[in-house]
Amino acid sequence: MKDVRKVANDLYFIEQSLRPGWFVGVSVVLGSEKIGLVDTGFERTPEEHIFPTLRNMGRKPEEINYVVNTHRDGDHVLGNSVIKKETGAKIAVHELEAEAVETADIKLRDGDTVELGDRKFMVVHTPGHRPGSICLYDKDKCTLITGDSVCGDRTDLIRMDKEIYISSLRKLLDLKVEVMIMSHPFLPMGKSVLTEYEPEKMIRASMSIAEKLQ
Repeated sequence: MKDVRKVANDLYFIEQSLRPGWFVGVSVVLGSEKIGLVDTGFERTPEEHIFPTLRNMGRKPEEINYVVNTHRDGDHVLGNSVIKKETGAKIAVHELEAEAVETADIKLRDGDTVELGDRKFMVVHTPGHRPGSICLYDKDKCTLITGDSVCGDRTDLIRMDKEIYISSLRKLLDLKVEVMIMSHPFLPMGKSVLTEYEPEKMIRASMSIAEKLQ
């Protein structure tokens, strides 16, 4: 499927086009018996994108057991209710976002561990875009899923004090990251799946852009 990026044998990124050159993505982590999601997109995203992708892989939507929302925004959480109804999956979100995400079952904190598929991710609290924005870090695979926490030139998405945002990005630089997945193709990279030197370059560029804000 042209809107699906294979990141690893067990990790895929589904791109839902919103307008030319812009999309929102959902990360899918395949386990031997269960499937985890990072974000769920809009109301129609599960039926139009997530479920067809899984069936095309020979998997069943019912295998989805756990969803982590990176933050509260509609393009990341509005598919939650469909996922819960069709699969019974549990929805997790940072405790500061839980009140805004009515479908949430589990409140997360910085440093918590979540299991998606057969992978374990550490929750990294990265306020800046939203108070409860989080990233997920797989230390074993050096993989970081950032949601909208690293937003490049989209300074309109920095909704808190810029110093809070920059501090969150500095925190990410302490992690060994070989693969980074952003929910949107933020500039200057202009794509969502970053590898090799690209994650650090994107984080540092985002910091530099934010530092110039008045």
